[in-house]
Amino acid sequence: MKKIYITFSLLLLLITGFSCKKVIDLQPTSSFTTNNVWKDPSLIQVFVNQIYKESVFAFKDGGFGWGSQTDELYSNFNWCNENTYIMGQATPDNQSSSFPLNYSSTLNYWTTLYSTIQKTNLFFQNVGMADSVGHGAQLNNMKGEVHFLRALCYFELLKRFGGVPLITKVYTANDNTFTESRATYDQTRDFILTEIAAAAAILPKTYTNSSDYGKATLGAALALKSRLLLYAASPTFNTGNDVSRWQAAADAAKAVIDLNIYSLHGNATTYNTIFTDFFNSEVIFSRVFNAQVQEDRYNTLYRDLSPNGYNGYSAYNVLEQMVEDFDMADGSHFSWTANGTNPYQNREPRFYADILYNGAPFQKRSAQFYEGGLDSKTSSLSPWNASKTGYTIRKMVDESYDFNVQPYSACQWVAFRLGEIYLNYAEAEAALGNSSEALNYLNKIRVRAGMPTITATGAALTDAIRHERRIELCFEGHRFFDIRRWGMAEIGSKDALGITITPTSPANTSFTYKVTTIQKRTWVPSFYYYPIPRKEIQINPNIKQNPNYN
Repeated sequence: MKKIYITFSLLLLLITGFSCKKVIDLQPTSSFTTNNVWKDPSLIQVFVNQIYKESVFAFKDGGFGWGSQTDELYSNFNWCNENTYIMGQATPDNQSSSFPLNYSSTLNYWTTLYSTIQKTNLFFQNVGMADSVGHGAQLNNMKGEVHFLRALCYFELLKRFGGVPLITKVYTANDNTFTESRATYDQTRDFILTEIAAAAAILPKTYTNSSDYGKATLGAALALKSRLLLYAASPTFNTGNDVSRWQAAADAAKAVIDLNIYSLHGNATTYNTIFTDFFNSEVIFSRVFNAQVQEDRYNTLYRDLSPNGYNGYSAYNVLEQMVEDFDMADGSHFSWTANGTNPYQNREPRFYADILYNGAPFQKRSAQFYEGGLDSKTSSLSPWNASKTGYTIRKMVDESYDFNVQPYSACQWVAFRLGEIYLNYAEAEAALGNSSEALNYLNKIRVRAGMPTITATGAALTDAIRHERRIELCFEGHRFFDIRRWGMAEIGSKDALGITITPTSPANTSFTYKVTTIQKRTWVPSFYYYPIPRKEIQINPNIKQNPNYN
């Protein structure tokens, strides 16, 4: 993954044509003319590395910000302006899209994504200028990478907005008129599929040089296809329940499985190593951040997620709804009536891997979310950084890392993994009526997690698969889009709940628990999609706004 860390800065400005003419004329030793860039494969690789950086969203931008707009999380600092949505206040006039990614922005990213797409188009326009003698394989592989990244950018747009303008030309400063209209959802899907096919025809299954780890592979392209076609087959986008769409989704997921180069990683006691063991057997495509250069909340993950009593920020707090949806160890559902004396006993293994709760062992002591505890809102240590819900995220946190010594930490965002592909395949096969095949792959996930197998069929099987996605893929950026494609987005907008824990013994070893509302939320039907920023429609009136936005 080392190559994707390369700094870009002035080189990018020169290539994209936005730098001052005097800078180009001076020819400083730290910059290059456009023609020189496109003749040097090493500089072209730097350009491609920047496209990776802009198109592969991670952590707050790829997962936690989305989860904070559902029944997974509460955003303690509103870093991605999640409150604009959960309070029902999003309009075309309050959508900002930052470039590059910055400390706080919305997750709209219309402008940012099209800026990145401009770079992919520029690549294809100019890469032919490079001398391929001795560099043919490298240049060809980069073509596959950029096809994949352009597909990924358009998929990010499709998820947020539905059908969008399909731009493949390079705009220059001389272009003053924009007339492109939006493609339909299906047309955008088909364009992405074409890009994926172009990438899949080129990309290798694996890389032998470790410095190439993190680059797109055939598996990454096929995994994107699996997710795209599952979305397209789902009720919101497949209102007539076209069986062929479900078959296409099943075939796409099976194509990843049949590569036979990925396997489930970890077990019930080592589950979190899926995320902390870099480039392990389950990872299909990931982005790893190093521990030296600040990456906008991308390599301060362990500090940002940890509680205030450890000098962490409690940046994203798990909701009580999410906590209660983790089953008991025997597979039964949690209930306060049966399990309320200590709600954290006898829960399923993923609960302990994913959630930091009161009494959980963490970095040489037990977490203290109870009233007056070190990790509470009344703590003597940074109470403004306390969790508002009484929980923080444990998933993805490497507990062996001391962020008090070095705040920047190498960490991995897993964009695609085999566990998701198994669940994609199970969902599609269940929709096709192939219960035994669906159960086979659903239960592979459950066995790895140390959970009892499931024998449901029909609608009960569909419900079980949806529940399994909620648990297995929590905080990874899926829930927001899953409940939309299933046509039930409003269930993610119920008031955010937390827990108040009051000690009942002098030694703080016994407690009472009270579920409390920590944030009132508002559901607005238009929020199935994000609004297109008004300034974009003012530039090009042919772009039509999404429904129910003024």
